[in-house]
Amino acid sequence: MGNLDRVELIAFDMFGTLARNGTDDWRPTMEEVVREQEMPVDPGEFWAVWSRYDVEFRKTRTNMANPAASPPFRSYWEAWRDAFTETFAEMKIAGDAEAAASRCVDALASRDAFPEAQEALDALGAMRPLAVLSNADDRFLYGTIARNNWEFSRVVSSEEARAYKPDPRIFVRFLQSAGLPPEAVLYVGDSPYDDAHGAKLAGMQAALVQRDQTTPGRTPPPSGAALLPPDYAVRELTEIPALFE
Repeated sequence: MGNLDRVELIAFDMFGTLARNGTDDWRPTMEEVVREQEMPVDPGEFWAVWSRYDVEFRKTRTNMANPAASPPFRSYWEAWRDAFTETFAEMKIAGDAEAAASRCVDALASRDAFPEAQEALDALGAMRPLAVLSNADDRFLYGTIARNNWEFSRVVSSEEARAYKPDPRIFVRFLQSAGLPPEAVLYVGDSPYDDAHGAKLAGMQAALVQRDQTTPGRTPPPSGAALLPPDYAVRELTEIPALFE
């Protein structure tokens, strides 16, 4: 269990935590890609093939045993472009991989907030400064922040840090930018591996939002990995202010 009296900053994951990023949000995007490029394929099958390459990217982008030996950083746009290229080749269809990747980025840049997000941010913002640390390209992270009229004391993306959660380097970069020791930050996210495990590995306090939703794109933890548990687990963001009381 953490010690919230020591918390000086509350940092949030963005997608799946503050902003929607479920299956129902992704399905229309893939349908648009297929329709716009007039592909002779079923959108569901197309998405299933593309998702395999996307998951492979997430599984291999960080060497958690030796983060410094991780593959060269690729933004989501670059990784998704490559995944579309591989999908087109596997399905033996022609397509514009760059346009498809840009369509995904545009869709993420316009994500809506969860219904309770603003209420929770207002309540928590009255208690502590708020920040964002997200696995995201700058383009769609800042786009979503602007769409929802949010303001944070600091925002750090994986693109800026050149590393992805749960890589300790992205958390170190965030802590350096905040000028705080790890235990002074409560990190709030929806992924047991990227968010809770990653934050705890970096020495932060962690709250896991356990939503009843299917979220594509979570990084699969290594087989048999023992994940560090969060300090707190909630169903909705509005439960977090009460933890401080």
